[in-house]
Amino acid sequence: MALVALSLVWMVGLVSLVVDIGGGWLSRQTLIPATDAAALAAAQDLVNLPLDEEGACTTAASYVSDNAADAVMSECTVADLGPHGGRVTVAATEDFQANFTDVADDEISIQSVSTATWGPPSTVSELRPLALCYDGSAELRQLIDNPPAAPTWVEVEFTKDDPADCGGSPNAGNFATVDFESGTGFYEIGDWMLNGYPGSIGFEPPTESNCDGGVTCYERPYASNAIIGEFYSLRNSGSYVAFPVFDYADATQIHLVGMVRARLYDFEFGGSSDTWRLELKVDPGLITGTCCGQPGILAGNKVIAICGVDPAAYLACEPSGGS
Repeated sequence: MALVALSLVWMVGLVSLVVDIGGGWLSRQTLIPATDAAALAAAQDLVNLPLDEEGACTTAASYVSDNAADAVMSECTVADLGPHGGRVTVAATEDFQANFTDVADDEISIQSVSTATWGPPSTVSELRPLALCYDGSAELRQLIDNPPAAPTWVEVEFTKDDPADCGGSPNAGNFATVDFESGTGFYEIGDWMLNGYPGSIGFEPPTESNCDGGVTCYERPYASNAIIGEFYSLRNSGSYVAFPVFDYADATQIHLVGMVRARLYDFEFGGSSDTWRLELKVDPGLITGTCCGQPGILAGNKVIAICGVDPAAYLACEPSGGS
């Protein structure tokens, strides 16, 4: 009986410790997504307003309190890395009430630290299967090379400024459909036009070569007429989406070198190709993709991502490269 009594004391103590540790673990599992959300929200603010660090940290604090009612943001630090992006670290603490364990004041302080990074994308998702010629329209290239600070209209005619631009093929004008997966039917291409291609696409820098051995060369189907209904739907949605940019195309292939974020405001595909045109509203901003930095024409667009939960290990949080 004496041994049983002693064992019960030990077992009760162990159970109490497990209960308190479990409660603390559950509290931290709530706190981690709160600091993740706060860091991502602050990074998004900093993409839009790079100099407003105070405003971004105010946003972060509100996300912490909204997602973990008893938590308090204890840190918000910003590292601006210029054209290659930056990072923001958000830390929060929450006092957990220990019911059984004998600790000071019966409270345990739970902490979570999250770091989000922003910068040029390494790969881009949700691309629309309509590529734009990099060289064929002086107005469009100006917006790609010098991303505007506000939404800017541009009209892109199918006929190139110089027939030699973007490969010089008479079969390719200033825009062309793209098959991101070899042999895809028009149904899938139409779905990509509405919802974006679900896979990730990377880019190479512009070259003077053709698609022989090009890593980012894709098939070029003649699908414009088959997906005309999807063009209308995309136009009517008023959404800003990511369009690929190409520097070479022939009758069957197209070489992608970057992307531009724009809204399809209107289009004309009837009659002769001399009358075909796109009206776009270019507006750089956040896109869906992976961070950070890879050669390619990225037109000032950025992605954000959680890159670490340890403030002492920033290797994954250092945007590099890109343009």
